[in-house]
Amino acid sequence: MNRRILVSLITLIVLAVLATARVGVTLADGPTDKQPDPSRAFQSVAPDGAVQDPVSLKGPQLQTVKGFQPSGISQHRPDEESGLEFARRTVKGMLKPDYVFGTDDRVRISPATSYPWSAIAHLVITRADGQTGTCTGFFIGPHTVATAGHCVYNGGWARSIIVIPGRDANSAPFGSQTVGTSALRTVNGWLQFGTPLYDYGAIILPDNTLGNRVGWFGFANYDDNTIMNLIGNLSGYPSDKAFGTQWWDAKGMIGVDADQVYYLIDMIPGHSGSPVWRTINNERYAFAINTYQNPQYNFGKRINQTVFNLMLTWRQ
Repeated sequence: MNRRILVSLITLIVLAVLATARVGVTLADGPTDKQPDPSRAFQSVAPDGAVQDPVSLKGPQLQTVKGFQPSGISQHRPDEESGLEFARRTVKGMLKPDYVFGTDDRVRISPATSYPWSAIAHLVITRADGQTGTCTGFFIGPHTVATAGHCVYNGGWARSIIVIPGRDANSAPFGSQTVGTSALRTVNGWLQFGTPLYDYGAIILPDNTLGNRVGWFGFANYDDNTIMNLIGNLSGYPSDKAFGTQWWDAKGMIGVDADQVYYLIDMIPGHSGSPVWRTINNERYAFAINTYQNPQYNFGKRINQTVFNLMLTWRQ
């Protein structure tokens, strides 16, 4: 056989084999198999891959769940019920730290041993890449801490999180608990899409020791009109202040939609995961989880019916 013909035949055979292999790979690992599934976006997901639907509520939909103040812990608030002086302000051109609008009127909570400050926790996080970061979380049950999704999953599940409720600089009056990756929860949509719509999560503590000592927040699914007429309180552990100190601010709302609540409450990175709450008849009800900021406004994930149901799921 002519040498040139033989080489051509061998080349054709090799190309045919490679093409078959590529087809096999496409069928097994093609992009269709890896498309996100929006129908599962609001399911709770754990690091081991376990997926859980939100609790199914029977009868009328619940709108509020009460918090808990332990006996022996006093209540203290700088001016929670009325909030600070609020006006819609133009912030363009102001000299300010990022995401603090006008005068920095945040108030340090020291000590943070009274309720509700005791139920707000400093989170010291070892991220998936081994770097250390901080966030804020708040108790919503005896062993459940709500926070932002990016505090538990940021390019990968956090390796560990130290939960320190009521921290005041070097003082940890209630002690702390450290959890590993298996204790973390978020929703499938945060892993799939990574957008603010799904940026919420939780930490499941190993027992009720901390929650029963520090108390926990109620939470509520309010309608738009109710939210727009609220004074929102926000307290947590910002990164621009002394490490481990808790700071509070309160102002009115400037906007709301189906998934987010918008405000000019001062906050700084580190406040991610802080509760945004109202006070009524000495009860505290979170209605948003603080998540993001920009030069025009700060905003948090609204506790709508979907989030409300998931928070109930994580409390169980």
